[in-house]
Formats: sequence, structure tokens, C-alpha cells
Amino acid sequence: MIPSRVLAVGAHPDDLEFYAGATLAGLAREGAEVRIVICTDGSRGGGAGAELAAERRSEAERAAAALGCARPRFLGYADGELVNDEALRRDLVREIRTARPELLLAHDPTTFWTRSGALARLGHSDHRAAGEAVLDALYPRAMLGSFYPELAGQGLVPWIVRELWLFDTIAPDHFQEVTAMSAAKREALLCHASQNPTALARDADLEAEGLRERAGFAAEGFRKLRLY
Repeated sequence: MIPSRVLAVGAHPDDLEFYAGATLAGLAREGAEVRIVICTDGSRGGGAGAELAAERRSEAERAAAALGCARPRFLGYADGELVNDEALRRDLVREIRTARPELLLAHDPTTFWTRSGALARLGHSDHRAAGEAVLDALYPRAMLGSFYPELAGQGLVPWIVRELWLFDTIAPDHFQEVTAMSAAKREALLCHASQNPTALARDADLEAEGLRERAGFAAEGFRKLRLY
């Protein structure tokens, strides 16, 4: 069954497109309302400063449109400095209670490295912090009114997310076939002009092909958790 509401949380602009772009595009095409949250400003992605952050924000907005998703929400934390603290958890609870998703997609917080062919690719600390904060926001904070009562006063009442898919994981157990939505994913990745988008799209293709042996087809892989 296709969920009616989906929330995807990424650490940086382009993370969601890279790891889950075809999946998000497919969900949107099937009629789901897909919302995106980006935790950091992306200001260290090949440069530094407010100018790059503004450019990456615009790129992320164009990429979300290419996938058929709603305009992203930007939390604005400093790139490379994300920590799982109460401020981030509260911001994520606000987004969860606003979106009221049935399905949430997030970084696997246990990923310190992944395999890329013969090489290992080290994980980003922002990815782990974002993933860990999502888990801590989901339970117990988003579902209990005793956390952040000021949000309830704004109409953002407790919400239980029933299913969680973790991407960028070394232990995927759920695979989404990417071929049908590969053009949308590529278009979204190419929106990130500041990030060497041709190489980004190539690496995403290699990532999908790398899962073929396990999935039987080019895929995006997730660790799928049924929560309730």
C-alpha cells in the first residue's frame, strides 16, 4: 500500500536525491504527499560561506520539484557541525508533527563506512547525527505530549510514525527498483550544479548497480523498520 504522507530527512542538500531520489519520485508519482527536511545549510560542500548556502538552497528546491516533492524545509544548522542535541530533536519533532507522515526516510545512524567496489567510503558525521536525532525524535518525543507542550499549543499534537526506512546503510533488507524513476532522479541530481552533478549522478548509478547482486535489479536499498 502506498502511504498517503511521507517525510524524508537528509543531512545535506543532495543527500536525499542521491540515496533515495528514485524512491521519493516513485512515491510522489503514486500519489503520496512527499515532504523533505534538510538539516544543514550545505555551506561546506566544496566551498564555504553564506553565498554557497544560498546557492545550495536554490538547488535543493529545484531538485525537490524534479522529484515531484513539496518545497524542502531547511533547518539551517552549520554544515559539518551537526549534533544530536535537544534543539535539533525539537525541530525534527515539529516537522514530524506538521507532516504527520505514515512513512519516514532517514540516514542510518549506525553507518560509519560503506563499501564502494574495492574501496571503503567513510560515513559523514552529519549523516549519523541526523539519523540518530530522527530516531530520538520519533521515540519518545514526537509521540508524547509531555515533550514540547508549546508545539501542542500551536496545534502540532503528538504523532506516531508507523514505518521507518533507513538509507545509506550497510545492511539493507528492502530494495526499491530505480529504473522507472531513474530519469527523475538524474534530473534532480543535475540540479545540484555546485556539487559536480555529473559525477554525483554517475556515483548514484554505481550505487544502484552495486545493489543488483543482492536485489536482482538496480535499486536503492533501505533498512526497513515497522514501528507500530
